[in-house]
Order: sequence, then structure tokens, then C-alpha cells
Amino acid sequence: MASPSSGARRGRVAVIADAVAETAARYESAVASSLGDVRAALVSLGFEAVVLEYAGDPASWLRALQDGDFCLVFNLCEGLGEQAAQEPLPAAAAELLGLPLTGARSFTLALCLRKDLVNAHLRAHRVPVPDWAVARAGQPMEWRGYPAIVKPVAEDASLGVDAESVVRDAAGLEAARQRGHRSWERLLVQRFVDGRELNVALVGDEVLPHAEIDWALPDGMPRILTYAAKWETGSAYDRGTPPRQLGPGEGRLSARLTRLARRVWAAVEGAGYGRVDVRMDARGRLYVIDVNPNPDLSPSAGLARQAAAAGWSYRELVARIVDVAFATRDPLARQRGGRGAEVSV
Repeated sequence: MASPSSGARRGRVAVIADAVAETAARYESAVASSLGDVRAALVSLGFEAVVLEYAGDPASWLRALQDGDFCLVFNLCEGLGEQAAQEPLPAAAAELLGLPLTGARSFTLALCLRKDLVNAHLRAHRVPVPDWAVARAGQPMEWRGYPAIVKPVAEDASLGVDAESVVRDAAGLEAARQRGHRSWERLLVQRFVDGRELNVALVGDEVLPHAEIDWALPDGMPRILTYAAKWETGSAYDRGTPPRQLGPGEGRLSARLTRLARRVWAAVEGAGYGRVDVRMDARGRLYVIDVNPNPDLSPSAGLARQAAAAGWSYRELVARIVDVAFATRDPLARQRGGRGAEVSV
């Protein structure tokens, strides 16, 4: 791969984000913390990085994207107007305009946002996922598989997940449903695999060193990554869920995880970068519990940590994401013309 001094062409990059989410006191604030870091990395690579924040006026935002003479769209949108359900739309806009785009395409974002749909899709591809059902507000449901976990069908970043999300009987399930339905019409009820949680990250064709949640929770606290674990620094769940890299003596497990993640990423037509979350039960069986395209790009987040374990700097991680975007342009982007710039360090 070329170095920044190789004379590769640079251009203007639209760094797109949701202005509403950036100011909200909830999980999307992670985008704000990565926005400046991504922009700084792009500038250091020789690009003119222009931040385009969606502030509620789609016409002007689309016009700025269309008329900005951009060679690339760097997508940091986890929704629009703080609505996670709108996450596929910014990617679709870039695709329609024929602009090279970092990360996953709109199809993958829409599929993986709906946990029930992606579970069915993966199972159709013979990928192991724990049994699940969808609970709808005001409607009865039959469920027999305990323990189970209850969470929103179409949210990410563990929004709506806490210690009481793991239930062990019908009474606990009913209580969790009542709480959840106050905010969400649809909830996912899924068999809870109480075991190791492993994270596999991909950037282009590269699978990064695998990570694991090192459970250090007090007795009685379910071993899950709650909202507090991810976003409430100093909480019991934050302190009790430190990540670690798999060791050199775990090569067989690493190989199994790599094969599984590649199958999953191919099944969802993944592009750019992503993370596959896996649970391993007491018998060593692996189950996919989440597919996360375009995971958090903050320097302190899991993807950057796993990239560092592979020997990449944060700047190189951003450069490789850009390279993949130019290499995997959609048909409209290829028709639009222009050659991509290889920028990795």
C-alpha cells in the first residue's frame, strides 16, 4: 500500500454525522467523540475533510452532499434526527449519488438493525443463533426457553439492556416486557447463552485479533454487556466487563471465530468494517448474538483496540477504511467516474 508521500491523489471527503444525536445524552454521543478523531486522521492523510451534520433539513443536507465535489463519503451516521431506524438512509443517499462510501451499504445496515430479521437471515445460511421470538405490545406470546434475554428489536449499543433484561421464568419475562414496551412496541426475546462473549472485528478482508469480555461482575449480576457497561463510566457493569485479547494459546478458538465471522459477514453482504459478537456455551458451541456494521470508531472503542493489537495506528485504521471504500465502490460510483486514492500508511 502506498504511503502519503507517494503522490496519490487527494480530494474532499464528506464526513457525515447526525447533529441531533451528537448532542443527545445517550449512546450516540460516541459519534461526537469519534468525529474529530476521524476528521483529524483524514487531514493527516492529505484529504480536505468537510463535516456535514444532518440537522433536520434533508433537502439542504442532500444538496450539500451532492454539490460538494466530494471524492468520498465517510459515514458516521448511526441514525438521523436521533432515530436509529433511519440509519440506512445516509448510506442510501451516498449510493444514489454515486459517491464512494466507507462502511456498510444501506442493505446491510437495514438488515442488521432488525435483530429478528438478521437472525432469520443467518439461520437460513446455517449460522448458529440462539432461538428467539418477537414480543409485541398488547399481544400474548408463548415462550419456554429459560434463561432468556429481552431487548429492543431495532436498537444498538445495548440501549434498553440492563441487569433485569435477563429473565429466568415467565414472571420475569412478563415484568421485562412491561418495562420494555413502555418505550418500544417490539421486543426481542432470545435464549440467553450464559458463557464467554467474544468479539470478531473485520476491516475489508482483514480479520483483526479477537477480543473477549473478561467477566469480573459481582455474584448475581447477569454476565451481559448492558448500556451501563458501555456508556456509564465507573458503574459496576463498566468495571466488571473489561476486554482482553485472546492469547497465543487459543489458536484453535481463534481459527473457529475467524471462519464463523467470515461466514456471517458474507451472509449479510458486509463491506467496509464491522464486528460480529459471539457467545460460547459450556460445551464450546458458538452462537452469533449480534452483527454490528459500522461499529464505534472512537480511538478507545473496541475496533481501534483490536486494530492496535494488529499493529495498526488509529491513522492507519482510518486509512485502511478509506482504501476499502475506494476498492468496493458501488456501480453508480463507478459510473460517476474518477479513480480512488490509495492512502494507507
